[in-house]
Amino acid sequence: MIDHSRLEAAWWASFIGDALAMPVHWYYTRSRIAVDYGEIDHYMAPHNPHPDSILWRSKYQHTDATDDILHDQARFWGGPRGIHYHQFLHAGENTLNIRLAALLAESLVECGQYDRDDFARRYLDFMLTPGTHGDTYVEEYHRAFFRHYAEGRELGDCGIEDIHIGGLATLTPLILFHAANRHAMHEAVASHIDLTHKGPVAAEAAKVFADL
Repeated sequence: MIDHSRLEAAWWASFIGDALAMPVHWYYTRSRIAVDYGEIDHYMAPHNPHPDSILWRSKYQHTDATDDILHDQARFWGGPRGIHYHQFLHAGENTLNIRLAALLAESLVECGQYDRDDFARRYLDFMLTPGTHGDTYVEEYHRAFFRHYAEGRELGDCGIEDIHIGGLATLTPLILFHAANRHAMHEAVASHIDLTHKGPVAAEAAKVFADL
């Protein structure tokens, strides 16, 4: 029997946890967390400088409108040190990957099932439309996907082999949607993670995450 309280808790916790942790994402010097934010027991807005930011040495150059995913945030890439990855998000606001999880949930509800092509179209529209999210940093898997898309690849061939956990962040609505059918859940999770994160490591990590 499915415990619906667990499903509801998992749904809301994915958004709450992301928003709580957002100001200190990618803080590798953990002692600076308390210095910069004190005890994190409520939603907080991020602020500059970020002690471990690598945006100053990060680069992404779009070729045309089909891979322009930084929009007006591009000016902060390769600029001064200390730029926070989420500098324009408000307290309690979700990061890009969790916004994409919400986008996946919308696709599931409107399609009544997992439709990878439908989500891919929504993903394209979301990322290529200025102002849909406030994040300054966009992970490598997004950048690679849209570079390949601009080269004319089919959507199913735009992902890269990636072992980072960003792709797992979008899986929660898919897992909850198929909670009553583990076989369907595994198939949907495998298909979804493969869209952006190819390779055996990401596939196995997604399966383990789904089985939790």
